[in-house]
Amino acid sequence: MLGVYVHVPFCAGRCSYCDFATAPYDERAAARYVRALMGEVGAASLSLGDVRADTLYLGGGTPTALGAVRLSEALAEFTGRFAVAPEAEVTCEANPESLTGEVLEALADGGVNRLSLGIQTFDDAMLKTLGRRHSAAQAEDAYWRARAEGFADVSIDLMYGLPGQSLDDCARDLERGLALKPDHVSLYGLTLAPNVKMYRERAAYEFPGDDEQAAMYYKAVDTLTAAGFVHYETSNFARPGRECRHNLKYWRDEEYIGFGPSAASHWRGGRYRNPPDLDEYCAAAATGRWPLANPEPSDPYREMRTAAVLGLRLTAGIDAAAFEDRFGVNPRAYYQKELAEFAAAGLVTVDGNNVRLSREGLFLADEVFAALI
Repeated sequence: MLGVYVHVPFCAGRCSYCDFATAPYDERAAARYVRALMGEVGAASLSLGDVRADTLYLGGGTPTALGAVRLSEALAEFTGRFAVAPEAEVTCEANPESLTGEVLEALADGGVNRLSLGIQTFDDAMLKTLGRRHSAAQAEDAYWRARAEGFADVSIDLMYGLPGQSLDDCARDLERGLALKPDHVSLYGLTLAPNVKMYRERAAYEFPGDDEQAAMYYKAVDTLTAAGFVHYETSNFARPGRECRHNLKYWRDEEYIGFGPSAASHWRGGRYRNPPDLDEYCAAAATGRWPLANPEPSDPYREMRTAAVLGLRLTAGIDAAAFEDRFGVNPRAYYQKELAEFAAAGLVTVDGNNVRLSREGLFLADEVFAALI
């Protein structure tokens, strides 16, 4: 079945490290966005016909910045248009400061059964440096209120490699995160695009070196796996059975459709991406056609390389037999030279039918991906 993604392009303000397609929340802009979104959804439902979705993911940005009423409207539209299966995973990303009681109630009533809470760190000073708008206490309070509302599947986001952060600081974040007993943890190393505030001001910060960041990553891997989490993707850990089903569609290169500014779709062999600018998106949605953009030019070799990189993000690695069935070539043969070099460096293992990153390769995954793409 289909995966559906909804991009909500609003936040209370831009974090100092963020380069996502977002803008400060504005009532008039939010009203325009919702109208355009409903138009896009209506056009898509006419084009797609009778399709069922088994995952729905509201991301951003900060979906909860829309408030209870608009969230309720959006959820009703999607669940009505796309025959969301009763057993579907319905996720909403949330920041602690916007997760009010009214919003929690609207999410629960609208069918959301999984929350992804952006905590990032429990260090209040670091939260201010990152431009976050919540405190550690607010994050913990939001988490427990979500549990009290009945959410049985809650994920938390944590970051490492932050300016001034030590290995002990990272360990304390993990300890406080685990004390919440989340079902899923997403762990991200800080990366800075040239257009973000923290990059422009980088001379004012002291960032952990590569070896320190590697130590933080492996500390997290060992701590979380010892606590019973399955390390199923380079940056993601889950209690058994709580893996994010929607994101697995991306990493398995399955089909999904996206709505909202900058949202991407992979549908019936085509790949599409909506305009990232809100004005351009609203204008495109007003045409009443779907998809809003023309498909990217077809390139079977790009498709194959994309599938290889996405597959390696999963700790299970690439199923070589399934890959060959799809593309007509065995990845071990196609990437023979590259895999030999990475295996010699201890970054990749070829084990029977599977090609996967080694423990060392997980932290250096981007280097491997760059060579394969």
